[in-house]
Amino acid sequence: MSFQRWKIGLDIQNGQLCALAVQRHRRKGWKLRHWWRYPLPDDTLVQGVIQRSETLVALLSAWRQRLPYNVSLRVGLHPQLVLQRQLALPEEKNQLREPERSRYITAAARRFFPIDLKELVVDYRQHPSSGEICLTAAHRTALDSWHGCLQAAGLTPDVLELTPGALGALAAAMKLPAQATLVHALSDHWLWFSPQQHPVAGWCLRRDVSGIQALIDTRLSASGPVFMSDAISDCPTRPGYQALNPFSLFDNLQPPLPRHQQPFALAAGLALRQEENTWYG
Repeated sequence: MSFQRWKIGLDIQNGQLCALAVQRHRRKGWKLRHWWRYPLPDDTLVQGVIQRSETLVALLSAWRQRLPYNVSLRVGLHPQLVLQRQLALPEEKNQLREPERSRYITAAARRFFPIDLKELVVDYRQHPSSGEICLTAAHRTALDSWHGCLQAAGLTPDVLELTPGALGALAAAMKLPAQATLVHALSDHWLWFSPQQHPVAGWCLRRDVSGIQALIDTRLSASGPVFMSDAISDCPTRPGYQALNPFSLFDNLQPPLPRHQQPFALAAGLALRQEENTWYG
């Protein structure tokens, strides 16, 4: 049955790999079934594209042998892989139904992205309150490289999700306040999810800001509570911020547990993401 399948979040970053598997309890809550963290070279990804596929395939192949046969795998993609544009639908177009709606949005994508659409994979999502369309496009060859690496390791992802979106799924699972901002610090970039902002999720290189306070002041201007996690270690709670611990979501924890738990924030968000198709449809 579907609730018996392990839901696995796989987060591959420069410097480390994190994976986390959960399973729904028969009555309520989530049970932690598996976690895995492994160091990776700092040049594993360049602009989000996998560079060391042979090494990664060998590593993932060995990991796949430790998993059940039937799992739901969700993989995080670096946001640097994609282009995003916002599209406000005219009132008369907002009433369109499929397939006319998709045709209109595809025509708009041709204007926004200066690349032949045959070379891109394009998806769109509509903001639930504003009604604005977020267009997302990625080079087909870049996505094929991810798929090729995973498939060579015997892995078939059900979902490819941008990593800032994993923070949004984590916020929903943790039932954080609607005004809350989530910030995740990685070795080379920052990620955030902030429903107050437009767009609500984003990222920037760490070299572009001097620290978390500068990030909040210049990129987010958050007015609500800020929850922070660190991919390198469990950062101490700083004044004005709350530590984001994804393991607090799980009702059933069996040791040994990882020494540092905050690095699993993205993997947890991916694992707990609601069922739907891949981000690019």
